[in-house]
Amino acid sequence: MSNPKYKLLVLTDLSKSATKALDNAINLAKIINGSIDVFHVLKPSDIAEYENQYSAMRTIDEERYKTKQKLRTLVREISKRENIKMNASFRLGNLKNEVLDEIESVKPDIIVLGKRPPRFFGFLGDSFTKFILKKFNGSVLISGKNNTINAVEAMSLGLLNTTTADLPQGITTDLRRSIKNPIKQFHVRTETEKNTKKVASKTENVITYEFESNSSTMDNIATYVAKNNIGLLCVNQQSKTNSRFKNLRTNIKEAIHKINVPILIVKNSSTIQLQ
Repeated sequence: MSNPKYKLLVLTDLSKSATKALDNAINLAKIINGSIDVFHVLKPSDIAEYENQYSAMRTIDEERYKTKQKLRTLVREISKRENIKMNASFRLGNLKNEVLDEIESVKPDIIVLGKRPPRFFGFLGDSFTKFILKKFNGSVLISGKNNTINAVEAMSLGLLNTTTADLPQGITTDLRRSIKNPIKQFHVRTETEKNTKKVASKTENVITYEFESNSSTMDNIATYVAKNNIGLLCVNQQSKTNSRFKNLRTNIKEAIHKINVPILIVKNSSTIQLQ
């Protein structure tokens, strides 16, 4: 793929969920014409401790070599098979510091993270996802557990408590080239909206599903997302719609855990235009 318009940075811990994240990054990059950088941090805590300094240094060198070879092989094989530009790198050091340095160096439009079970709080656990959402000023793609983005006409684009006006300018253009179905908007009604009616604009080609706010809301939304064959669900945590929700971060966290499709969290200040 020549002259990519966008940069995707996949942060990987080389786990199974990270492989799924890479699959999603590849499919999204094909749709929007993007390049992919894969980055891994080898943490000192991942390497066994030895009393002998020589043995410790030798172990570190061995781990560096194995990681380097694994990343190179992975990227080389996928890049050749998928015909997409990919680069891979890794560093030994503090996870968050090294990731911030890599973001500054690559300047990605989208960071891609794997989806981990709630019990995990490691490289791609809740704390790290929260860290990325706070520090990164672009869009963040949280990979689905099993589902992957697929550039087929049967797939639909979904919006969670977000309208098309809340998305970065032109965000649907490249996506809709492959996604021909109407956009599906999933809206959780607030207390003040219970007695009002909302009608989706026909000119926007949007179908809106509304849900009452209760303990099973996200489970119900997850069911409708699956029924409507949503391939990518977009959320804007800075949108005017979301400003009415006091528990927005909890809302997004719950969505990540319960909805089994890739979720793209965008920001109005994001540099990504997807047009």
